[in-house]
Amino acid sequence: MKENSIHPWEAIVHMVKAQGVEFVFGIGDSPLQLYAEQVPGITPINLRYEGSAPFMAMAYSRLRGMPGVCSASTGPGVANLVPGVSEAYSACSPLVMICPAISQKTEGMGEFQENDQLGMMKPITKWCARIPYAERIPWFIYRAFSIAMNGQPGPVFLELPHDIGGNITHGLNIVIEEPEYTRAKRIRTAGDPKLICKAVELLLKTEQTVVIAGNGVMLSHASEEFKEFVELLGTPFMTTPGGRGILSEDHPLALGVSGLYRTKVAKKVYSSATLVITIGTRNESFQTHGWKDFPEGAQHIQIDISPFEIGRNWMPDIAIVGDARIVLRQLIDILKKKVEWGDDFTEMPRVKELMSAKEEFEKEVEIECIREVTPIPAKSILHALNNVFGKNTILVNENGSQDTWSYCFPYYKIQEGSECIPVAEQTCMGMGVVGAVAAKLTMPEKKVVCVTGDGAFQMYMKELPTAAQYKAGCTWVVLNNSAFGWPKHLQMEALGWNTSTFQVQPDFVKWAEACSCRGIKIEKPSEIKPALREALRVNKEGIPMVLDFSTGIDMSHFENAK
Repeated sequence: MKENSIHPWEAIVHMVKAQGVEFVFGIGDSPLQLYAEQVPGITPINLRYEGSAPFMAMAYSRLRGMPGVCSASTGPGVANLVPGVSEAYSACSPLVMICPAISQKTEGMGEFQENDQLGMMKPITKWCARIPYAERIPWFIYRAFSIAMNGQPGPVFLELPHDIGGNITHGLNIVIEEPEYTRAKRIRTAGDPKLICKAVELLLKTEQTVVIAGNGVMLSHASEEFKEFVELLGTPFMTTPGGRGILSEDHPLALGVSGLYRTKVAKKVYSSATLVITIGTRNESFQTHGWKDFPEGAQHIQIDISPFEIGRNWMPDIAIVGDARIVLRQLIDILKKKVEWGDDFTEMPRVKELMSAKEEFEKEVEIECIREVTPIPAKSILHALNNVFGKNTILVNENGSQDTWSYCFPYYKIQEGSECIPVAEQTCMGMGVVGAVAAKLTMPEKKVVCVTGDGAFQMYMKELPTAAQYKAGCTWVVLNNSAFGWPKHLQMEALGWNTSTFQVQPDFVKWAEACSCRGIKIEKPSEIKPALREALRVNKEGIPMVLDFSTGIDMSHFENAK
């Protein structure tokens, strides 16, 4: 090898590392992961299934606030990434996928694992491209990270053909001149000053305001600005699933999750609002209860990074295009000049009334959840989980019927020092099951729990050995009703019979033990808290835990949200 020369894939690993990325997710068969083994400071996480990789990269991205990276081999390996990439596209999750492709010299001739990888990825990515020449590798990698995280974030796909980067089978004998390793910059945009002033005028003359924080507020890292904004005016707030965690749900102004997941107090406060401010949300179906939730006669201020999202569903009276963090700071700076801000916002009459209503509701929930009932209601399990795991916990959501109780305030609350990793509107099953492993690897100092139904758990429980291998001490709370709960519920409602109940169900405890994890079967309410405490104990030793709860199907929270 010539002096100052380097293999293309090794150079790419150094470029990825220069972005601050710590992990590369895949099954270990791509050149990106192979060379990551040789570069200190970046770790390849070798999985059992390529389809897990984008979900784990999403979880990493959510917690670190930077693009997650994954890779796969040509053809079917890349095809297995598609469901996760679709979820990331829906979630505006910044991902960078760098994968090999067949040689351009034999393209179209029926080469081994030949596939139209760009054609698969184009509809579900912000940008997908082939790197055509080795000397252009630095330009493509830098641009991939810049595009993934700027503007409305999202996944990016790059492919590097074997004749440019070499391949494993025939040896990586290609070299390039070693490039500079430059970190892509974050670009933030402010809102139109005239529209900012107009929004302030509306805010000052409206008393019944409610704010809804979406995923964009989280992606902007705007928690401090958001807290200052709502406390300045004493404004109650809700979040979409993607916005959850922007503030602790123990906050006096917190109302929980919007739309399909809203509960008693939130419903009352929101329905009486005369001004709704949505920040960083598309106002999609689940977030709005099928677009039926907008308060009658209320005005609407919409703040979003993307002009494309303005008026997608609800038409705003004032629309501000800009980064959530910058726009909130603009609003705060003007409001502070116009509002007499007391030392304690909790003394405001509206806030006192809200706090009293929430306290009464939480007492009702406490009584509701301590009943000795079998099969164990999912809401009782979630309430106990919240009490035992408490603060500094990362909740990783799944997609199912009973695990949606984990979205419902105050059955489960995101407490101080805690985080939430939700699925997006695609609600692809399994994202939470594997996302929990990535969450623990990313933030080993925090407790990590995934709340999942038995259906979703079975789709991706193949990664339990991965969790054990990397000593990712997380817990799966499996709400086991031996069915795909949503299909069963819908079939029973419409037809009076179902095809979704499982006639054969695996023993999850034995599966956990076979994968060098621990498992406990819980069938009585009195067993819930001891099992949760045992999970915390073994998690501290780096041992993953599966808690198999016998539960039924309870869809009452969806009825209550209407």
